[in-house]
Amino acid sequence: MVILPVFGVDFIATLAIAITSAFLAESSYHRGQQQRLFRQSHILRNQLENSGREIFQLQNELSTTNTNLILAINEIQRRDAVGSPAARHLLSRQEEAINAQTLAMETHGGRQDNTLDSMNRLLNMQADQTAKMQQTLVDVLNKLLHEPRQNVTMQDSVLVQESNTSAPTPTNWDSPPDFSSIVFAE
Repeated sequence: MVILPVFGVDFIATLAIAITSAFLAESSYHRGQQQRLFRQSHILRNQLENSGREIFQLQNELSTTNTNLILAINEIQRRDAVGSPAARHLLSRQEEAINAQTLAMETHGGRQDNTLDSMNRLLNMQADQTAKMQQTLVDVLNKLLHEPRQNVTMQDSVLVQESNTSAPTPTNWDSPPDFSSIVFAE
């Protein structure tokens, strides 16, 4: 507007040219801003559509997972309902078997104790009988040695008496010989 009056252009024409050029400049600037905003809105719209598709896929996957989870829970409950009584029955049978084994072991242990006691009594009785037999044999030997004209020898824990042979008789009858060191063969 300042330059056109120097060239002799009328003020109204200068004003019209200035308004037109300002309008064109502002219009081109706004057109550029508008196109930039359209591009951004187009990009945002594409992102929104992509996000919508991803959300839809996630919803489908979530729905499928939820359905599978419900089916799995139902199957677990069904198996638990079917398997629990059987498992409880199996556990009770195992407990009964363990109790029976424990009782059998206690009974068997008692029988072994009774058998061991019986064998111990039998061995004591045999030891007493053996001691009595040895004492009886010692008494018999002492008696035979005090009788004159007999020869007594011991062979294989059997007493042999020979009456035909003359045996030297001990001269001192007051102190009989000691036979406590005689060992009888078994």
